[in-house]
Amino acid sequence: LLYTIKFEPRMEPIIVDLSADNPVYEMESACMECYKEGTTRLLLTKVPYFKEIIVSSFSCEYCHNSNTSVQPASSYCDKGIRYTLTVTNAEDLDRQVIKSEYGSITIPDVELEIPRESQKGSSSTVEGFITKTRDGLLDKQDERREFAPEIAEKIDKFCKSLDTLLKTEAPFSFILEDPTGNSFIENPNAPKEDPKLKTEHYTRSKEDEDLLGITEMKANNQDTEDKESNPVSTNETAEVMTFEAMCNACGKEASCNMKEVNIPFFKTILLMANVCDHCGYKDSEVKSAGGIAEKGQRITLKITDSEMDLNRDILKSDTAKLLIPELELELTSGSLGGRFTTIEGLLHQVRDQMEAINPFAFGDSSSVKSADKMQLVVTGIDEILTKERHVKIVLDDPAGNSYVQNVYAPDEDPNLQIEEYDRSEEDDDELGIKDMVTEGYEK
Repeated sequence: LLYTIKFEPRMEPIIVDLSADNPVYEMESACMECYKEGTTRLLLTKVPYFKEIIVSSFSCEYCHNSNTSVQPASSYCDKGIRYTLTVTNAEDLDRQVIKSEYGSITIPDVELEIPRESQKGSSSTVEGFITKTRDGLLDKQDERREFAPEIAEKIDKFCKSLDTLLKTEAPFSFILEDPTGNSFIENPNAPKEDPKLKTEHYTRSKEDEDLLGITEMKANNQDTEDKESNPVSTNETAEVMTFEAMCNACGKEASCNMKEVNIPFFKTILLMANVCDHCGYKDSEVKSAGGIAEKGQRITLKITDSEMDLNRDILKSDTAKLLIPELELELTSGSLGGRFTTIEGLLHQVRDQMEAINPFAFGDSSSVKSADKMQLVVTGIDEILTKERHVKIVLDDPAGNSYVQNVYAPDEDPNLQIEEYDRSEEDDDELGIKDMVTEGYEK
């Protein structure tokens, strides 16, 4: 189905926050059932504190065919994402789920897999996706019972197992995996960590990049680089290395500036900044220039009414968790990525971005309880920034690559506590240590 939308020149943004006044664009398009003329409606909006999306619906007045879909209007994320939800009760079945067209759903307990692109991008609940799958399998079952009774019997048996899942008589796993990173499962405990929901960010495979068209983008960028024959340049004065990379937003050639910085009383880090001249996209990243430390590290900073505490330098690696126990706030590793800023700067970033952890905590779909809980955290952060509230900020980094400035160095800091601990097997697994081959790899 192909159609073209023509927007008149305007100063206002096309994609705006979700509200009752959002414009709906209508156009005529062909119905794929009766091949007559139907109507497609598009709503370009933002899910509160999540992503820009395009909600489309089609209806045909002749054969009454209709369908809806949800597509992300933003670019792919840097990494793919995998959610594993342990469903134990009816509340878990009611969790909101956003699945992009590249997302796949797996329920290992009944050997159910909804592969990529088999369903359009959509927004529903855990129960909604299971029910839709069951209804789709039961469609035209009467015909199957007549012409293929054995297949119909197997389908009936499988649908009964799906009905059993909906009764939540036994826990089961609901896995949502998306190489674009544009899918989501609600965390009703936000801003705290959800013990039932495991979130993993992973590097896309070659197959994933082929599916998303990233391989072709990289090849085109490589051809351009070969023609220009200037892949890396160095600024001798500032010791900044510049090289070409692919823009995460538009996929075109962008510049990446990298500088090695030595933090006193800590270690060397790499500061990386990406700038795209084509679309204007900018982002920054912090990486440790060393390896993974022998032990994990937990850093606890007691915030007082001193301006000095908010001005402390802080390096939060992408493997570190950020906790503020007094606010019951817990951001898991990967939530903010790698950051090198001040305590004040980090709190501003948490305040501005924490809602992305749970887009359903605000807006029309939110419950009063979840909205109040999130508002209390935002208010608490504001009170910390104005020095009206004293709390403890905890960085828990199993890789040992995070840092909080000791303003009394080289003397001991009375408000800063650093603890080392042995990593658990789960920590080693998430860091990839268990998969490393350190002996016999030459063979």
